[in-house]
Amino acid sequence: MAPRTGKTKTLIDYASCLHLKGQVNRVLIFCPLSVIGVWETEIANHCPFPSRITVWDRDARKQGVPLPNYGKDVIDWVILNYDALSTPGAVIKQDAYGNKLRSRRRGGKYDIAKALTRWQPELIALDESHRIKSPTAVKSRMLHKLGKISPFRVVMTGTVVTKKKRIFDIWSQWRFLYPDRFPMTFGDFKSKYGVWRKREGWEQWIRNQNEDDLHDQIHDDAFAISREECFDLPPRREQIIPVTLQESAPYYDQMAQDMVARIHSGEITLASIKLVQGLRLRQITSGIAKTEPSEAYPEGRLLRVGQEKLWVMEDLLSDLFEADEKVVVGAHFVGDITAIAEMCRKLKVDVFVLRGGVPRRQRDADILAFRNHPGPACFVAQPQAASLGIDLSTASICIWFSLTPSYVDYTQFEDRIALSDRSTIFMYLLAVDTVDELLYETLQEDGDVAKAIMASPERLLRE
Repeated sequence: MAPRTGKTKTLIDYASCLHLKGQVNRVLIFCPLSVIGVWETEIANHCPFPSRITVWDRDARKQGVPLPNYGKDVIDWVILNYDALSTPGAVIKQDAYGNKLRSRRRGGKYDIAKALTRWQPELIALDESHRIKSPTAVKSRMLHKLGKISPFRVVMTGTVVTKKKRIFDIWSQWRFLYPDRFPMTFGDFKSKYGVWRKREGWEQWIRNQNEDDLHDQIHDDAFAISREECFDLPPRREQIIPVTLQESAPYYDQMAQDMVARIHSGEITLASIKLVQGLRLRQITSGIAKTEPSEAYPEGRLLRVGQEKLWVMEDLLSDLFEADEKVVVGAHFVGDITAIAEMCRKLKVDVFVLRGGVPRRQRDADILAFRNHPGPACFVAQPQAASLGIDLSTASICIWFSLTPSYVDYTQFEDRIALSDRSTIFMYLLAVDTVDELLYETLQEDGDVAKAIMASPERLLRE
């Protein structure tokens, strides 16, 4: 199913139907880190039966959160991200060179797989299943084994084949879904459906073959929906992607607590919040903190103290680029823009940058190049530099990495994709229980975030 055509709701409806028939009470969902929060929201909105949702991510497992006990009159949904099945095993010892030797039976992914096997899920769903396209990847092999314990299995993706020449991406996904469909080795599958030749010791793809046969076989198990077939797509959709602070948390907590105390004492005024204080907190939620002044750096300097938003962003962009999407990213801070641009280059996708100081000629050339770009691309910009007079409507997705406090810049920047001929989606990366959430809520009401902080400073404190 093409992006935004309802994969999540379809799976929820399917699981609900099986529950109504008395066949499914325990559902296990693997998905990218960036959409765990989406699953929580959509299950709450669309499942017609009593539900218990357990997000069994790294934080939950560290805190000892157990898998739920069996229940008959409730659907238990357990949600994990794929990386859970890539975590290394327990350290056994270190060799003479300090290299860690790890167990292949306990700890990490092995303990996770054992716990999930004991839980005996009756339905396992892989969201963005092309994440297991490589049959040799650790998470793929783990899921091939896990799939055998469940009577119902679903793969969900808009890009079952990520590139035309990668028709063999199908094998690993079907190895989980229904291995009897292609009872052959990966090498035999490649030979049957592709023509290859050896070149300098490497296999080089020449062309696909037997595609009609392959199409017929996979459509015995699957169906396809294109965006053009969905006449009722909403013109605009918003998606909040919660980000849990980890590395950045101590820096944020220290500054937030100090700030709340100084607001109550009257030391911090409305003007200082607008100029400095709110800025510092928002930088930290992006993983950037400013050091104290020193002899070498009299005004201090900005250092990266956390990668939380960048981890989620890379996870998100990987799937969007696989789906050949163009993406517009709003980032308030130069450090964020630089990191996102480097990330896109790492993913081997063209990126265009617009921030203060970019010459007009370069700006115009980059806008035109992005608009006319034939494949996936990213346009990352400061909202205050790109809020007016720019048409980026060949993209239909806008991601806010770090929000601007200006309502005018916020609305004007979102309008850059408003004229897209497809329904638009706006994604917001918000650090949980931080100034990010307060800023987002304030912007929805055309409010003043500094006044909101002064009115309820405790809102800045993480729970």
